[in-house]
Amino acid sequence: MIKRTTTIVIGLLLSQGGMSHEAGSAKTPLVTSGLSVYISYSYRDKSYLDSDSEWQIPGTLMGGEALPVEEYAALDDASADYQYALSPNHGIQLSAEAHGGHGTTEFKFTHYWYLHQWHLSDTKTARLEIGRMAGIFSNTANWHASQNAYSEASLTGDIFWGRSLVDNGVRGSYFSGPWTFGAELWQGDSWLADNGEAGDVFAKYEGNTKQLTYSINAWLLAANAEERRDSRYFGGHAHGNVVVTSSDASFNGKVRAFGLDAEVGLATGTRSQLTLTMNLAQLDQKGDLVESQRRAQLDSRYDSAQLGLNWRYSHHELAARYEHLNLDNTLSGPAAILIGSNTSLDNPNGVDPKRATVSYRYHHNENLSLRFEWVDETLGTIEQERWVAGFVVRGFFE
Repeated sequence: MIKRTTTIVIGLLLSQGGMSHEAGSAKTPLVTSGLSVYISYSYRDKSYLDSDSEWQIPGTLMGGEALPVEEYAALDDASADYQYALSPNHGIQLSAEAHGGHGTTEFKFTHYWYLHQWHLSDTKTARLEIGRMAGIFSNTANWHASQNAYSEASLTGDIFWGRSLVDNGVRGSYFSGPWTFGAELWQGDSWLADNGEAGDVFAKYEGNTKQLTYSINAWLLAANAEERRDSRYFGGHAHGNVVVTSSDASFNGKVRAFGLDAEVGLATGTRSQLTLTMNLAQLDQKGDLVESQRRAQLDSRYDSAQLGLNWRYSHHELAARYEHLNLDNTLSGPAAILIGSNTSLDNPNGVDPKRATVSYRYHHNENLSLRFEWVDETLGTIEQERWVAGFVVRGFFE
């Protein structure tokens, strides 16, 4: 199925692009001065593994912010986004974030960029954004528990993008009626292209009938990575009294990815909405993998499929998501067997990651939601069911 999306992706991109919460809609003011605050906090009955182990999904190269969930009560994430409007069509945004999974919590400024747009006509708008920001080519490229139906990032987000693709760059977008077209150029400061460079293009079409809304987004990404390392545990990562250290393996080579995101929404009543989502993606990596002065050639392909169903009625929201990835790695060279074993790329049991999640949220009001989840997953040798209970707090201050 994923192979068939190649023709669709190329066809859409040659003719006409997807936005996220960062870019908003061309029909509304681009910037409104104010501070938005989001907090997600959850209790889990179990975590992935002992606290003195590095979390690594067999068959993958991991990094960025893809850290394991924590047992018992812990922060999922918290963010504070400040916008200042120089006019409705241009301004600045600053964002500070903190994420769980670190053992400790600290806020860091992670996004800061300038936004400007030009209304070319009633139906056409051009937009420019420059600074440190999150990629918006696909809705799997960034995740926040406080702004999502689920408290845990998708497997695609963790394995493909290191949970979030955040980098210094420039983004250009063009809105024309139901179409959005865009391109992003990145400095290469994110985990995906660490020390290298990256760029992507995307095309999105949105439509609606009386009761039905739908969108389809196609994207392509290319990156060159230089000495990309898993820095999640660099310098010794503390979990209580135990320190976990990272592997010194580094990847040098080319990364290519493409995908398709689709969403269909159906109004099932005056106060209810049913939404079906589908995300298909493929990521290829080809280059050298160096570990402890040993070298091997890596040729890998990851195929990802994700299906979701969401039903909202008044204050109640029920969501279900199923994810599956197919991992194919080929290591060659004299040190291939040893490097494969040390980095878990050999995936000795040949188990592909899969996960099913069911989430219920009760929206008490626009500022407070309660969340309950059941997660069933298989990640390498780990087969686990866990229960999650938590809350989300959000607010806007002018």
